[in-house]
Amino acid sequence: MKGAWKKYLAVLIPLAAVVAAPILMRDDEARVDTGADLRLEIISPHNETIRREFGEAFANWYQEEKGKSVYINWLSPGGTSEIKRVLDSRFEKATEIGKEGIGLDLFFGGGVFDFKGQAAKDRFVPLEVFETRPELFTSGAIPNRQSGELFYPEKKDWLGTCLSSFGICYNTDSIARRGIDPPSSWSDLGDPAYFRGIALADPTKSGSVAKAFEMLVQEQIQDQLKAGKPREEAAKIGWVNGLNLIQRISANARYFTDGASKVPHDVAQGNAVAGMCIDFYGRSFNETLKKADGTSRIQFLTPVGGSSISVDPVAIFKGAPHPELAQDFVRFLYTEKGQLIWNGRPGTKWGPRQRALRRLPIRKDLYREPYLSTMVDQDVMPYETADEFTYDDTLTGRHFTPLRTIIRVMSIDSHDEMKNAWEALIEADFPEEARAMFFDVSPVGYVEAIEVVRKAIKSDDKVEIVRLTNELGRHFRENYREAERLANLSRK
Repeated sequence: MKGAWKKYLAVLIPLAAVVAAPILMRDDEARVDTGADLRLEIISPHNETIRREFGEAFANWYQEEKGKSVYINWLSPGGTSEIKRVLDSRFEKATEIGKEGIGLDLFFGGGVFDFKGQAAKDRFVPLEVFETRPELFTSGAIPNRQSGELFYPEKKDWLGTCLSSFGICYNTDSIARRGIDPPSSWSDLGDPAYFRGIALADPTKSGSVAKAFEMLVQEQIQDQLKAGKPREEAAKIGWVNGLNLIQRISANARYFTDGASKVPHDVAQGNAVAGMCIDFYGRSFNETLKKADGTSRIQFLTPVGGSSISVDPVAIFKGAPHPELAQDFVRFLYTEKGQLIWNGRPGTKWGPRQRALRRLPIRKDLYREPYLSTMVDQDVMPYETADEFTYDDTLTGRHFTPLRTIIRVMSIDSHDEMKNAWEALIEADFPEEARAMFFDVSPVGYVEAIEVVRKAIKSDDKVEIVRLTNELGRHFRENYREAERLANLSRK
């Protein structure tokens, strides 16, 4: 037995070292003397290009303003779901030892949902930019709300930095090979012509992806309201229609990836025809693949009336190790330079150095000359189209977290059974009985999603959550298998 243990240790010790190395290296890196006068600690889901551009631009701006050098240490554990886990863990440990801060200055990037969650736990301090640049808010350059979305809260402890919308990226070459029309709406992605051609990301791993699915569902509810249905009836019918559309899109999907940025990447490579993504992912790949004549095989569109305009915020943590410098970083983000990095052409006065970021600045007053002509997406006028869709938090806000769980059990955990059933339905021309079985979402209706799914999640009872997800997963898997059987039977 001793010899056996030695063999196990010979394997486990090197393995543990490999796993621990990144953590240890990160801690060591935090202690390295960079030679800079000041240091800023920022946690962010932004990609490396955005981090580099803003890091360098702020360092240059601060050197000119204050005559001191700044080094930004970026902590990037992944998407906002991973960041939430990191922050929760750090704040819990800080509370245990009686500390207020967690060694981080700023939270930069991510969705409003994530910032609301952190603010509700009283982890942010008020931002001084509201006092130092009041004209930005009194003039309407940065509105409090737009298209139903909140751009900053009453406490003024977080603030949107750039605009975000959700839409569809697609490959023009792949579309041509299939002989189908390019998508223009969410419902187009549910067309059987896209079978095995859609790329999707897991909404339980990405807040932006979850928001895109919420937009899709809310569009269906608002369609019912426009048709004159009473609010309660419209919500129930639209919710089911939205879930059914998600089923159709999911059934067309090749996979669900953990990383939202993989969707446009695979569409660009031709591994998928189209996919759902946040706007700047789609526009970034469009930029990267542009030919000399300005054309690109990757296109991005926001479905008309299918998405509101939300923001990616910034906030400063309580107990920040460098609070004054953190406030200066926030102040920089709303200067012309700080705003136009998002969409300026590289090489222009206010643009980025290396490559276009293809994101849209929040400041409404910059969508005019002399700024507009320096933007890459100067034809995209977000504030002019913002009212085509007005987000109503009272319709789906409380359903945001349950929706993520529902999609997991309905479309991800049971994806193989779903695709088999969908293929059988397509081949059988969607016989009614089989179709009804496939689209049965009665256990997760509009009311049940709140009273059952949300209640279980909020209880934080791990046993109950597992029991519920297993039960729901079993419902969908059995339904998909039965739908496949009925579809096949109808062809005999």
